[in-house]
Amino acid sequence: MRDVAREHWERHASYRDAGAASARAFADPKAARIAAVLGLGGHEPILDVGAGTGHLTEAFRRRGHPVTALDASPAMLGRNPGPRRVLGDAARLPFRPRAFAVAVESNLLHHVEDPVLVLREMSRVASAAIATIEPNRNHPPMFLFSLLVRAEWPALRFTTSHLRELAARAGLSPLLLECSGWVYQNKTPRPVAGLLGKYNRPCAVAAYATGVFGREATEVSR
Repeated sequence: MRDVAREHWERHASYRDAGAASARAFADPKAARIAAVLGLGGHEPILDVGAGTGHLTEAFRRRGHPVTALDASPAMLGRNPGPRRVLGDAARLPFRPRAFAVAVESNLLHHVEDPVLVLREMSRVASAAIATIEPNRNHPPMFLFSLLVRAEWPALRFTTSHLRELAARAGLSPLLLECSGWVYQNKTPRPVAGLLGKYNRPCAVAAYATGVFGREATEVSR
């Protein structure tokens, strides 16, 4: 993990808890989309890598999945409400091969030194597929935010095309690549989060790029 990002996470107090309206409006539609693409039934074990305060952890738990939350930040992990929490490095996951059905991450890859290594580790511990959610540089407010906040500078590279390139280097092929969502989990005001959360159709200039990847797959959506 980049030192700038680590210091940012450890001292930053503005990350909202998993139950916040904006956190749910951000995470629930993405968890539902990932589950639909993979045909998940709600019982499959999931690893949330870089889980933070648990936005995606809780979105999958609400769907019935047993979720293990892993993060390198004790401060962030301490706020994660999931019952299975592991302090660890995303580049050296402390789990046996195929210990989970799916490994997911949200807003992590643009903060690590070697995103390809993290994707390989996620693939190693997942028997079915992995899923990634990253900022979309082509979303104008996200571009401006990433430009102004030093810890977010690496996000200026991230698009669906960049995710595809990283995944290919990790030996993965896309099942899904799309941009969607207009809710910022830590910034969108509560009164409008619920309303904006209803609009999750794919759009090239939406806020987040979602990818679902398998070892041998054919892209079915873009």
